[in-house]
Amino acid sequence: MNPQLLLLLVFSLSAVLFAVRAAMQRPNRLLFLTLLTTFSLGASAQSSSGVLAPARATDWTYAGLPGGIPSRTTICYNVQASDSLSIVQTHINSCAQDTVVKFPAGTWTGALYSNKGIVIRGAGPTQTKINLSGGNLYFNGSGTSGMAAYPTGLGSTNWTGGLTKGSTVLTLASTAGVQAGMRIVLDQHNAAWVFPDGEEGLCTSGNSCGRNDSPLQFWGGESRAQQEMVEVVSVDSGTQITIAAPGVLFDHDASLAPQAFYWNKAGGGNIHHAGLEDMTVNANSTDFAVDMSFCDYCWVKNVVVTNTARSGVFFWWSYRDEVRDSYISSSNTAGAPTQYGIEILATTFVKIQNNILFGVTSGILPESSAGLVLGYNYLLNTATDNQFAGISTHLSHNYLHLYEGNAVAFVNQDNSWGSGSQDTEFRNYFSGKDPNKTNYREAVKYGAHNRYGNVVANVIGTLGYHTVYQMTNANAPCGTDNYEFNLGFWNDCDTTTSYDPVVATSLMRWGNWDAVSNAVRFSATETASADPTFPGLSSPSSTFPASFYMSSKPAWFGSVPWPAVGPDVTCTTNCIANAGNHANKIPAQLCYEATAKTNGFLTAFDANVCYASSAQPQPAKPTGLKGTAVPK
Repeated sequence: MNPQLLLLLVFSLSAVLFAVRAAMQRPNRLLFLTLLTTFSLGASAQSSSGVLAPARATDWTYAGLPGGIPSRTTICYNVQASDSLSIVQTHINSCAQDTVVKFPAGTWTGALYSNKGIVIRGAGPTQTKINLSGGNLYFNGSGTSGMAAYPTGLGSTNWTGGLTKGSTVLTLASTAGVQAGMRIVLDQHNAAWVFPDGEEGLCTSGNSCGRNDSPLQFWGGESRAQQEMVEVVSVDSGTQITIAAPGVLFDHDASLAPQAFYWNKAGGGNIHHAGLEDMTVNANSTDFAVDMSFCDYCWVKNVVVTNTARSGVFFWWSYRDEVRDSYISSSNTAGAPTQYGIEILATTFVKIQNNILFGVTSGILPESSAGLVLGYNYLLNTATDNQFAGISTHLSHNYLHLYEGNAVAFVNQDNSWGSGSQDTEFRNYFSGKDPNKTNYREAVKYGAHNRYGNVVANVIGTLGYHTVYQMTNANAPCGTDNYEFNLGFWNDCDTTTSYDPVVATSLMRWGNWDAVSNAVRFSATETASADPTFPGLSSPSSTFPASFYMSSKPAWFGSVPWPAVGPDVTCTTNCIANAGNHANKIPAQLCYEATAKTNGFLTAFDANVCYASSAQPQPAKPTGLKGTAVPK
């Protein structure tokens, strides 16, 4: 027998026996059965294996709800056309977990709030509309919308064992206050690659970057800026817990005082399984229009959000949520970059998939988060203005995100308030040039202290416009904006202040077609294999999987080829112009182009009309031999 396979089998059986013994010592037989059904002896490698170095990737199949968004069928209340939202609110307050409040066709004005996992469902986004007034449409357990809303019952404890990547059995100083099913945050003092300061200053508590040791609070400072949220499967003893797969996301350092941080001890943590479906929300310039703070396994599906200000959809301190098959728009005028579409703050394994964002200054904004998947979204802004990034990280410290299959002009690893690391762009189309833009017409930007990135199998730039491959400190074409990569600057074209050469030397660029080369580049000088901290592979594979997080072509792709974009794709119909015939239009772009619109704004969006099927594709089987808790 292959020695590696034998070792895997021994490890697998040991893990199963440990989990069974732990489960049998507790009365929770449901948890025991769940553990048994989620183990797999046929563990397979991550789909990025052989392309990305293991330390530069995670298992992105864990992003989003396990098994997809559930279909809730138990109706708690059928809203009447004559009901005011205040009447609807009284019914929401009395509805049980996992039930549905169902709206018919019609228009309502006001705000709604739920502190439990219920679904608010309309008759379709062309039929049901809520005009926000005097508040938000929000789901969380704190009782208040926006960034001032914090649950109570905070706790933290030192984390001393199980510090390595993939660990699921952790040793804590004390498990008092920790419960099975609770989500907790793992962090440590900032490692050498974490920088909580940037172009706009130090990312302190007022800017939502990390926490300090004392006083104990959600945002106390910036000394613990890299974090991940995990789910507690079981509390095994006074000092030991088991967490859900894929476990710890990176190797932690005992000298940096790792800790576990948690809240709402009496209530068991966040609310869970809340959903918003099949309706239009007119934000009327309300910040955080759809707010899912402290909300795990929560979702937004087939929803239109119009007239957004800051955040059409907002996730905060949340875990394994989703936004899919939706349309978000704003003014499509020159405006401040704080006009966001989907804002994802201090979260882990959230999935943003198959959405259309039009006229939003910064369409999708990951902030201080871990392991996000942004897949197959179409972003367009046609305002006459400087070009802002459609997808941009923000705050400190984002890491291990996957951007796959998106069609967007410009993606940015932002240095405004600090650093990021180990993010991956795979099979995207980055044109570098939205219509009517007057400056910053670049495709990919990694600001200072955004290191160890992977840009693999993308289609980058626009033939006939981009003529410069990269802007670095050694090659800064100041006064022009026809470059594809902008790397390492504290601020654009600043060649003297805090330039970070490690951004370029640690960036893996492999198998991308770009307009300047008008060819696919496989350069041994761009593998980042010599990086001393998180080296890339010295000989990465030049054969790429269709996806790093989906096991097969999803139903909603319809007749669009799979994969749609990449160096190994030859497009024949519905091709994106000036992209070397390597980029098909993704379903979200075809939906946008086929739907009725006025001045670029969609007027009749409904995912059930646009896509071949709105059924959620089932994720690949989890890799590794880890259990998952019954979500609480």
